[in-house]
Amino acid sequence: MVIAFIDTETTGLDPSRAEVIEFAAIRVAEDGTEEVFHTLICPQRIDDADMKALEINGYAKHPERWDTAPPMAEVGPQILAFLKGCVICGHNVAFDEAMLNANLAKAGVKGRIPYHKVDTVTLAYEHLVPIGLKRVSLDFIRAFLGWSQKDAHTAMKDVRDTQRLYDLTNRMGLIRRLVLRFHIWRRGTA
Repeated sequence: MVIAFIDTETTGLDPSRAEVIEFAAIRVAEDGTEEVFHTLICPQRIDDADMKALEINGYAKHPERWDTAPPMAEVGPQILAFLKGCVICGHNVAFDEAMLNANLAKAGVKGRIPYHKVDTVTLAYEHLVPIGLKRVSLDFIRAFLGWSQKDAHTAMKDVRDTQRLYDLTNRMGLIRRLVLRFHIWRRGTA
């Protein structure tokens, strides 16, 4: 199985209005080799953006970073080619899938991202909530596991942490859960 970890940063939460302004993916082949794809995407309707979303993803602070970014019509075919034949994995992957498909269609790009997917939110509910995780957002997971928050809410940081979460929790058994719980307890008492 070839798996592609994906993340998007957007101008809002509604796929019918919001735009994808950053995309990152890490494709992992069956032999473990990785390829990375990352791009900023120039928004076409920034006036429709949710200001809170722009603050969270960094656009509000540094809009000039997007001055030379390609539009979705240009980069969309590259995204589809990168993801072709992959099982996609994301944190709340249905959101990323809906955003990408809506934005590709609006940009006139033919095709859709792959259908088969794995959601690390499900893995977090299955393996981390039973050992004490209270909420399954990436920010809460980072805090729970002692991971850095630096660069959170950038597509590259979020996709790397999604991959890290998948690697940690995929097929996690009871013994690994107990060991992880012990390390979290020990970190909290140190």
